[in-house]
Amino acid sequence: MKRIAALAVATALLVACGTSGPITAGPLTLPPTETTAASPTTVPPTTAPDPDTTTTSTTPSASTTVPTTPQTTPDDGQDSPSATITVYFLDDNGSAIGVKRTVGTREVAAAAVQALIGGPTNGEAAEGLTGAFPAESLLLGVNIADGTATVDMSREFEAGGGSALILGRLAQLVYTLTEFPSIDRVRLLLDGQSVETFSGEGVMVGEPLTRQDFTGAVPIGGVRPGESAPTWNQDDLPTVTEGATDVYRVVLVAGDDVLNVRQTPGVEGTIMGKLAPGVAVRLGGSSQQVGGSTWVTVVTPSGSGWVNAFYLTRSVVDVDFPGGGDPADVVAELANRFDAGEDISSLISAKGLWVIHHSSPIRFDRSELPGLLDDPTTYRWGSNALEPDSPEITPKTFADAIAEPFVSVYDDPDRQLLVDEVIEGPNGRPSQFIVPVEFGGFPHVMIYDKGDNPEYGGLDWMSWLISLAYEEGEIKVVGLTIDNWAP
Repeated sequence: MKRIAALAVATALLVACGTSGPITAGPLTLPPTETTAASPTTVPPTTAPDPDTTTTSTTPSASTTVPTTPQTTPDDGQDSPSATITVYFLDDNGSAIGVKRTVGTREVAAAAVQALIGGPTNGEAAEGLTGAFPAESLLLGVNIADGTATVDMSREFEAGGGSALILGRLAQLVYTLTEFPSIDRVRLLLDGQSVETFSGEGVMVGEPLTRQDFTGAVPIGGVRPGESAPTWNQDDLPTVTEGATDVYRVVLVAGDDVLNVRQTPGVEGTIMGKLAPGVAVRLGGSSQQVGGSTWVTVVTPSGSGWVNAFYLTRSVVDVDFPGGGDPADVVAELANRFDAGEDISSLISAKGLWVIHHSSPIRFDRSELPGLLDDPTTYRWGSNALEPDSPEITPKTFADAIAEPFVSVYDDPDRQLLVDEVIEGPNGRPSQFIVPVEFGGFPHVMIYDKGDNPEYGGLDWMSWLISLAYEEGEIKVVGLTIDNWAP
């Protein structure tokens, strides 16, 4: 019989790599989170598409507007809460690489094992990751007590042979489950029976297994393939002429996120680089539909690469829109429709209406907009002075929280309207931080209403930033951002 330690010396998997402790991934049963479905007194919908997995239906070229309609992702519109976990697969060097999975918040340990049985996604496989679990394996049960996860697998789990394969399989199981802080070790059962030796390789598993049993033979890799790809800021990219018909800006990507550039279209392509939010890139002239998503080529320091077209918008200089038109007129019409309670959907970008109300961006699909101003559903909108879970936050409808304050500012005789400029509010926030990163690539109109209530010393000021896009030959509203002092 062979101990794991002995196999670690002989196996071809032995490489010079550092070890790593478990990464905290939360409790096994996670508390329910806010759902994406609108419901009374909830956070507004946050069904923003993932920067690498969605977009639209039309086919762009270098001189046409890129698509803007997102495809609903598998997680969108589900009422059940979800959690992100880490599961481990193997790379070409025999190291274990952690990847993320989204699962329900019930029985997450079982869901993690099921993810191992399912193996890597096509995109992960394209990056060189493999799984050692037999596809015929069945999970019969998981029980956690006193830091030990007892995992009952069917006999098919020990099928196959070879020291590297078997050690990799067991390492995947142990590394994945010990990601959870409530699990320190894993005890293996087969068909409900205790096991002393595993597979024809004779690996002894009578005692619970820990990470330390595998880190010498199957080291935990620090970087997933593709994660080491460079991130390109504007200075790194080829020079472009803003406003040219083939120049687009990266939009709707958070400041701590990036837009992946892949060698081939679709999420299965290898990541060759990453674009920082707001940068301007030149289209390469090619486009391709992958499922419900449209992908286009862009010019990068490493040559032509593919990006998800939903996260691009045509570059506009000095609010000189290609089809003409006055952005102030669009803002005026939005205020009129808000005031009259009329449908605003024809004024809104096909990317949807993104609202920043003292919190992360929320998104209303254009199909959700008809009737929104009469919708009695209330939401816990963000506050500039209170924590998200504060009981002092008063739930409000979209009409009360967005439309009415917007009209109030627009109709105020003292308000100022600026095109592609910003006014620093009395809160002292520097003007360069007033435009949210997600909206940095869009031209905008700002409405500023200075405070005039002597009871509050003139601090009752409010600003609205209206982000605009050029689509379908017209100026469309894509984002609304509020900045104010609330008495």
